[in-house]
Amino acid sequence: MLEGFKTAKGEKLTKERLIKEIEDFILADNNFNYRILVGTDSEIFDHKIDFVSVIVIHRIGYGSRYFWQRKICNSKFRLHERLWQEALLSLNISQELLKILTQRKLSFQFELHLDLGTVGKSSSSVKEIINLIRGYGFEVKIKPESYAASKIADRLI
Repeated sequence: MLEGFKTAKGEKLTKERLIKEIEDFILADNNFNYRILVGTDSEIFDHKIDFVSVIVIHRIGYGSRYFWQRKICNSKFRLHERLWQEALLSLNISQELLKILTQRKLSFQFELHLDLGTVGKSSSSVKEIINLIRGYGFEVKIKPESYAASKIADRLI
């Protein structure tokens, strides 16, 4: 799941380089606390679904970096299925990323951001999806606090 990520400027990264970029950013200044966020958003274009996932490393109080990945799906999903797919993509990325980063003994908080809200079309799926993500032990944020998915990934579509 971590193959195919790019820098904000669009430079392709290997899985190893992605991890090194994250690690280097955190180790560059230990005077700050760090938060790693993962989120996915999607949009329908020409009967295809464009999923964009982001990994954000937030140096709390002093900027951030992000990496992104695009997956195009030819399948037709209804809104409910698309929201589940967004959550599952973020969950899979989070599991792999967290497994690697915890072995490196880095200090950070981790959040999974979902492009879901309690008002609107996605509200019927919110509780089910949140319960799944929490069942895996992840801190979950939804709109308006889920800026990795609802702002950063959204702008890359």
